Amino acid sequence: MLLPLCWGRPPAYRRCRCSEHRYDRDPAQHRRALLALADDLSARLRASDQIAAGVTLTVRYADASSTRRSRTLPEPTQHTVLLARTAYTLYDSLGLQRAQVRGITLRADALRSDDRATRQLTLDNSDDKPLAIEAVADRARARYGQNLLYPAALAVTRRPSTGADEPGGRG
Repeated sequence: MLLPLCWGRPPAYRRCRCSEHRYDRDPAQHRRALLALADDLSARLRASDQIAAGVTLTVRYADASSTRRSRTLPEPTQHTVLLARTAYTLYDSLGLQRAQVRGITLRADALRSDDRATRQLTLDNSDDKPLAIEAVADRARARYGQNLLYPAALAVTRRPSTGADEPGGRG
């Protein structure tokens, strides 16, 4: 279940945006949850014309303790791919093996207006295609609904034991 957080201030005065995933599923789903959080967070950043200069990952455990890791991004962004890569790196740095994770929160920090965004030019255009696809997906979501387009890794899957459909981290 994705929960938007940081509701205390009006949108123009927010300094961070968060997405949280709470679950009682098996730990193999953590990477999918991170992708769902990055997708949700980046869509909300683009909708509010903001970019994030940093990312913070908070992992809550069954014993009510939590671990928090932050990273400053190489360049401020609002794109799913870049936020998800950073989230994966932060999660992997925790070295969790048998921890009973109960919740994951991904927060975009140091927000600023996207008109102040700069981007390093490269000769490799492989990163341009996902960024262009996001713009098209945002327009389609605005017109037809949020659950129309999302990363394939978040598609509905079948449980072999029950045969029931389970939403893939989107809620």
